[in-house]
Amino acid sequence: MQSRTFVLPKTGMAFDQNNEWPADKCTALDVQKSIVIVGANGSGKTRLGTWIDLYSPQKESTLRVSAQKSLTMPDSSQLISLTIAESDLIYGFGKATENQNPAGYKLVNRWGSSGPVHMLNDFPKLMVYLFSEQADVSAKYLADSRLSEKRVPPPVTKLEQIKNLWETLLPHRELVLGGAELHTKVAKSDGTSYKASQMSDGERALFYLVGQCLAAPKNGIIVVDEPEVHLHKSLQSPLWNAIENLRADCLFVYITHDVDFAASQVAATKLWLKGFDGASWDWATIDGVDGMPEDLLLEILGSRKPVVFVEGDNGSHDVALYRALLPDYLVMPRGSCSAVIAGVRALRDNKQFHHLDIVGLIDRDRRGDEEIQALEKDGIHVLDMAEVENLFCTREVLELCSTRLARDAQIDFDKIAKLAFERLNSELETQVSMRVAAEIKYRLNLFDVKAKGPGALDSALKQAAANIDVSVLYSETEELFASLISQKDYNGLLKYYNRKSLASQIGATIGLANKELPALVLRMASGDSVHAIREAVRPYFGDFKDKIPVKPTEYPKVAEPSSAIVSQVPLPE
Repeated sequence: MQSRTFVLPKTGMAFDQNNEWPADKCTALDVQKSIVIVGANGSGKTRLGTWIDLYSPQKESTLRVSAQKSLTMPDSSQLISLTIAESDLIYGFGKATENQNPAGYKLVNRWGSSGPVHMLNDFPKLMVYLFSEQADVSAKYLADSRLSEKRVPPPVTKLEQIKNLWETLLPHRELVLGGAELHTKVAKSDGTSYKASQMSDGERALFYLVGQCLAAPKNGIIVVDEPEVHLHKSLQSPLWNAIENLRADCLFVYITHDVDFAASQVAATKLWLKGFDGASWDWATIDGVDGMPEDLLLEILGSRKPVVFVEGDNGSHDVALYRALLPDYLVMPRGSCSAVIAGVRALRDNKQFHHLDIVGLIDRDRRGDEEIQALEKDGIHVLDMAEVENLFCTREVLELCSTRLARDAQIDFDKIAKLAFERLNSELETQVSMRVAAEIKYRLNLFDVKAKGPGALDSALKQAAANIDVSVLYSETEELFASLISQKDYNGLLKYYNRKSLASQIGATIGLANKELPALVLRMASGDSVHAIREAVRPYFGDFKDKIPVKPTEYPKVAEPSSAIVSQVPLPE
């Protein structure tokens, strides 16, 4: 595939409105297919699109489709000179001559002297252009047919290209083309047709986008701001793939904050727009990271929040709880703890993410203090809970639940604690053995990978094994659990007892159905009890607890002065 050059303003280069933009202020990119510019709201995406259209060295051949546009579609159109119709659509100026530069009129006439914020209302101009093109092509075909002794194959007009693609993507509808008007009807029926102005938003948007792209200058640049607007997700990728095939001569530049759309453009060059300070843009190309899905990278780069990777999956109770507890973070579930650890390390080691605050938050599981300290050095924080699900079982949270259910909190907790310790006792040997096995696995992971040759490797392995005394580890772990049980240390139980079903078992004790306890806690965390839930679980987040926002301080209202007091205040002379 042949590449082409695309120019953007250099990062940090101040914006101005000179007619000529010097090459030393630009960065040239070699692009194979298309470009997707991703950025958060307020990062200057629309203003960058305006620069490409009005001020860049490519402005003569650029057509920008604004996100702010009217989709009011006329029922009929007049036919005018194709040259004038084309100039009027692209530049907003329909009386260009050879001695005039129509691009110079684009800001004033097409964009109302306010390019980034102007509401584009050019559907009537698009229809005039399309019907004028159809008339022009038809007239030339008629003349050629009369002069030729052989049959001349009929050409395909732009209106017919739109019709073919429109009906492919919307097979339940049919476009009926007239001489200067357009109708729509249910496909393959003799039913009554309805006027173009009665189309749905999606039907009109699809027609408009295809028409605009077909009208773009040859070998030009088509800038599409928010290409997903008014379109169902199932239509977005097929539509733009089809349009790109129709206009293979053009370079497409999509400007979006929609992560799904950006990720769907597999072959596109991805650019991340970090921000716009009112004078210059800060942007960078997006490079892939091994093992990280592109949509996840795009969402991280497009967010203005710090990022925390957590265990679990979207839709799970634990991820929903994290999002309620950490509203100032972009909470990204990564499934397993190993995926969280690998993801945080990979992004923190990648220079394109150095400016971002990226951390991990994982269960304590069966980790020892030494392993936890090593993880925290890499930005991976560990809960003081064996499982995140145990957060639903803390005494503070259970007290809130009992109160909400109009139950006696002390009686409920006594029953819950009794059940929890009975469960731990019933599988004590399993819990001890699994914790010891996890510690052995961690210590073996410290095996000296720098050793070379069979002798050195054998020696390193024997040394690693010699440093592991299973009997001592088992005895220490037995004593740990025995101490928890003898002292009835409920918090210690939640810290060391790995049993994901504990929350469901505890919920039944206070009259809740299976998995209803987490659901109840989440309902409270999404309502007026959110601050109470945050306060209840904060102590169990280790050194990450300060990231959970506290309840705003409520200051007493100052009483309004009475009119009598006010009347006593002397007025200035």
